[in-house]
Amino acid sequence: MEPRKYVFNNSSITIIFGDITESKAEVIASSDDTQISMGGGVSRAIRLKGGEIIRQDAKKQLPARVGDVVLSTAGALQHQKYIFHCLTLSKGNKEALNGLSNINDLEQYILRHSIDKCFTLLHALDINSIAFPCIGAGSAHIPMTKVAETMADTIADNLCMTQKQMEVEIYLYNRYDLDGAFDDINPFIDMFEYFAIRSAMATQKAISDMSALSSEVVTVDRSHISIPRREDMKHRVFISYARKDSQKVDSIRAVLEKHSIDYWIDMEGIFSGDNYKEVIVDAIDNADAVIFVSSANSNESMNVIRELGYAVKQRKIIVPILLDDTQYAKSIRLDIADIDQINFADASIFEQKLIASLTYILNVK
Repeated sequence: MEPRKYVFNNSSITIIFGDITESKAEVIASSDDTQISMGGGVSRAIRLKGGEIIRQDAKKQLPARVGDVVLSTAGALQHQKYIFHCLTLSKGNKEALNGLSNINDLEQYILRHSIDKCFTLLHALDINSIAFPCIGAGSAHIPMTKVAETMADTIADNLCMTQKQMEVEIYLYNRYDLDGAFDDINPFIDMFEYFAIRSAMATQKAISDMSALSSEVVTVDRSHISIPRREDMKHRVFISYARKDSQKVDSIRAVLEKHSIDYWIDMEGIFSGDNYKEVIVDAIDNADAVIFVSSANSNESMNVIRELGYAVKQRKIIVPILLDDTQYAKSIRLDIADIDQINFADASIFEQKLIASLTYILNVK
């Protein structure tokens, strides 16, 4: 059966009939349980081909819960750098999770959260290719129709939010046909249809967005926003950044989450308005360290400059992360010019330096 390819933004999704362990993608994703048993289906095939070291390495990251993704070595697999273990099954996987009271909501959560987490890791590790199986369609027994629809929606959403050129493969394996032939493709029809629909929608949206470009000011309705209360803030790190740098900031967030460092970030810029500045003030007051994501965008942002000015006034420790070589804005240059900087582009030591700095700061505090 010939592969089928769909285009999303600058990226592509290829649906392939065959053995995922033959993929040349930099990462293979796998479905597994919260004990990383790797005892059946795709996960077993990966363990048999890549070696027991994959399971041993993954188990070092436990405990983890349903919906999470555990990263491990790729062992003896020739082309891969990592295996992403999507945890879709546990002894209690039909119980409520994060307020989800029924199995339909739980299955949606498992699929969306694990796939979103895979893309967060891809950006953090600067990796551009990944191969997925049908996540959750094996031992977790999530219906194929739901798997197809949710994978199509979630992967398409992630690809449409980045300008990176990413290559996504989805491997379909007919476990009922032991000789490997694909005479009956009916179980996979939903997968083709959903990706075809999402590809067409993405193309149409790109055309519409281009034709709708204008200088019109958009008014944001904030009436529905739930205001975070200071007494509920548990973070110790505040992230100050420009919204245009969100993609790279996602990589920084992934590093913090990997090391269980609680942080606060205004992802949508909704708390920057005059009536919401008290939220930013509370968030900075509650933090011991302020990460300043320095770039051409952030050094031109008055919101970022105000956040840093207040942080310095409150004697917060600033941790500058440089996305590019732009000089600091003049209004903050004297305050932070002599602070050690962390170069985001130096991937070999970026994570090590950031975590070492924050560990020292948070332990001293």
